[in-house]
Amino acid sequence: MPRRFLVKIIWLSCVLFSVSTTAQDKASHTKIDTSQTVWMDEWHQTLSAKFNEQAQAIDGWFSDSDIPNQSAGASGKIRLGWEPRSTDLAGFDTRFRIKFALPSLKNRVDLLLSDDEDENLEDNIRTSREIDSQEQNTTLALRFFSPNFEQVSYRIGFGRKDQVFARATYRDFYKLSEKATLLYDTQAYYYNRDRWGTEAGASILYERSGKVLDRLNHRWYFSDKDNEFKWRLEAQRYTRLGPQSTWINTVYFSGYSRPNLHTEQVLISTKLRSNPLRNWLFFEVEPYVLWLKTEDFKATYGIALRFEAFYGKGNAFNF
Repeated sequence: MPRRFLVKIIWLSCVLFSVSTTAQDKASHTKIDTSQTVWMDEWHQTLSAKFNEQAQAIDGWFSDSDIPNQSAGASGKIRLGWEPRSTDLAGFDTRFRIKFALPSLKNRVDLLLSDDEDENLEDNIRTSREIDSQEQNTTLALRFFSPNFEQVSYRIGFGRKDQVFARATYRDFYKLSEKATLLYDTQAYYYNRDRWGTEAGASILYERSGKVLDRLNHRWYFSDKDNEFKWRLEAQRYTRLGPQSTWINTVYFSGYSRPNLHTEQVLISTKLRSNPLRNWLFFEVEPYVLWLKTEDFKATYGIALRFEAFYGKGNAFNF
């Protein structure tokens, strides 16, 4: 069963890669008629307009004027995916992240709504992410930026099954050389049921060429409630295939410190990410192999098929 499933995964990946490449070539040689708006553009415009209206309404709560501030707006992304594997074919995944910019608060505060508090798990396979994160982790928070230190921010809100929390974050980077950059951050937070927690992480980015980027990330979490550390180690290589496609190879490990330092999961994947139709609409194909401690580290084979839509002004349509 696993071998047949893996063969199907490889075959489907090749087909989708071919389709994406063909679509990208056609898009690069065909001039889009901007006078005709197709349904996806109408949907994108409507979605952006609705969230901008909500942002202006929220911004109005903090303004003395009755006229909506047109500079208030929302940005974010919606991500839908199917991630079947050899032991679970019903692996559907939905992700979202919304940021409301509030100019009435002098752009020092914004409102965040997301399906997961951990921004570092955004791209992970659903099954892998559930091992590392809390269930029902929808988060609503106000984020405050320090007036004196641009690297410092604070959040207060609700998360982890409606717990009240407060979080302080320090995030910065250091240029190691012309090609290497160190990104690092540390966080401290308090949840009314889970109590205190801290986390710290660092990533090294190394640009081998204009088309190849290596990334090594290591992260530690400490839970006061469980009195244990959680760790994650991830290595990735980004290869730019063209102006609209990127190939990403990933090796990922995670585990805990109790009863002794051990590994909970191992993940190996290769992903094609492309936006041949619109700059705000991405498609992903990601075959993967996953080993879980709860499954006695028996290899399971899967494939993730996703699409991701960005919306709002100032949002980063990046890879």
